[in-house]
Amino acid sequence: MRTAAWAAFGLTVLLALAIGAFLFWGLPALIPEGTRVLIDGQAVDLHPAHAGHWLLAALGVLLVAALIVVLVPLLIVLSVGVPLVMGALGMAIGLLMLALAASPLVLLAWWLWTQVDRKRMTIRS
Repeated sequence: MRTAAWAAFGLTVLLALAIGAFLFWGLPALIPEGTRVLIDGQAVDLHPAHAGHWLLAALGVLLVAALIVVLVPLLIVLSVGVPLVMGALGMAIGLLMLALAASPLVLLAWWLWTQVDRKRMTIRS
C-alpha cells in the first residue's frame, strides 16, 4: 500500500510539473503549420497541437501509468491469493466434515476409555 501511495504522489508531482511547464514555456513546436503527410498516395493535413491536446496526451499517459502501477500488482495478488484462500477454506470444511463423520467413533472410544479399570485392565460393569 505504501508503494502505491508513493507512486500516486510521484504521478501528482509529475502532473503538476508538466502543467507548470506548459504554462511557463508554452508548447513545443513539433508540428509546424501546413504539414502534409502522404499515406498510400493520399495527402493528410496535420494541424498543430494546441495546449489542450498536449495536456490530454500527458494526462492519458499518466492515467495509464497509474493504472499499471495499481492494477497489475492487485491482479497478481488476487490471482495468487484467492486460490490459496479458497484451498484453505476447502481444507477447513473437509476437516470439519471428517470430524462430524468420525464423531460417533470418537465418542465410543472415549466411553470405552473411561470404562476401563487400569489396575486390573478389565471393563467395569
